[in-house]
Amino acid sequence: MTSPRGCPAAGEQPLSQPRIAIVGVGAIGGAVAGALVDAGHTVDAFCARSPFDALEVHHPRGTTRVEAPVAMDPAQAERADWVFLGVKAHQTEAARPWFDALVGAGTHVVVLQNGVDHVERVAPMVHADAVVIPVVVQISAEKVAAGRIEQGLDGVLQVPDDAGGQALEALMGGAAMQVQVMPDIVTAAWNKLAMNAALGGVCTLLLTSNGAAGEEPARSIVVGAMEEVAAVARAEGANFPDERCARILDAVTKAAGEHWSSIAVDLREGRPLEWEVRNAIVGVRGRKHGVPTPLNDALTTLLQAVDPAGAIGR
Repeated sequence: MTSPRGCPAAGEQPLSQPRIAIVGVGAIGGAVAGALVDAGHTVDAFCARSPFDALEVHHPRGTTRVEAPVAMDPAQAERADWVFLGVKAHQTEAARPWFDALVGAGTHVVVLQNGVDHVERVAPMVHADAVVIPVVVQISAEKVAAGRIEQGLDGVLQVPDDAGGQALEALMGGAAMQVQVMPDIVTAAWNKLAMNAALGGVCTLLLTSNGAAGEEPARSIVVGAMEEVAAVARAEGANFPDERCARILDAVTKAAGEHWSSIAVDLREGRPLEWEVRNAIVGVRGRKHGVPTPLNDALTTLLQAVDPAGAIGR
């Protein structure tokens, strides 16, 4: 099945649709663009660093093709009703010129990034009357080439139970990619961060797939680091018992043992690493609450040391 971007027939008036821009057309931004088209929307602009003819998202149901102008200069961009931010967290500052061009009063800015500080990270960079929507992204996807995404599962976007989250749920109604409105988004965000910080951090330093964390001595380190995250999460108001850590790790290594964390792939490919919002944030929030985080602090130090961008400083 191939789903192209819909266009009105000759002489037919186009339906009123929200203007949608995707900033960062990597694995997540691309997968979400495909889901938006499957939900009946048009993507009006891809904001990217490199040109491509069209986006193809290969998913369990077939292929979705998304044709939209590719803008590489913010001067080419117009105000949008919805801006989906798909760049890595450490690339957010570089996206500021796009925010200036795309975001105005009432624009919904959907933050498709890792971490637990989406709003604090993005809100200062956008219009004061924009609606910033933090998203806990649960999507298995990989960018295999410019304009080509391989998506393993339809995926889930977890959002707060507020006006912004409900608006995104309504926008993507009908898409196979589910939007889950979460009464407890804090727990959902810290639940994912535990895996990103501990499993992702250790497997990145070992430069291997998730499966390595299922065996000792890596397993004990990962579980210990996850328990630190759980302690900080509880101090932040999340519901995160220690016993959940081992269960989550066992489930992930069993179901996705061959999968590589995106941060491990970045190190393998010589790209900058996203350690600030994965590991450093654990120590920062831990110190705020007086919760010790020695394993995550050590992972932060080591990841920063091997970060290809470390010599540049961020």
